Amino acid sequence: MRKLSLTRRGRRRVYSDARIAQVLLFLDRSDKGMNRIAEELDIPRGTIAQWKQRYLDEEEFAERIDKFIDLEEEGDED
Repeated sequence: MRKLSLTRRGRRRVYSDARIAQVLLFLDRSDKGMNRIAEELDIPRGTIAQWKQRYLDEEEFAERIDKFIDLEEEGDED
């Protein structure tokens, strides 16, 4: 049994695969650095860095994200 009743100050944000794809696509195509993008999008830099690393390292994650990137690119062509 825990003796302290500590609570988190903030709620953990959950991002959809579509949002992650948008951010990674923006990061890839922008000449802005990760710090600037994180600030502009109000997403912690560490979160974006984790997404980028997961995209590079985990094939399943990359495949999920690529589906949304394909949809984004199709939308840009219209």
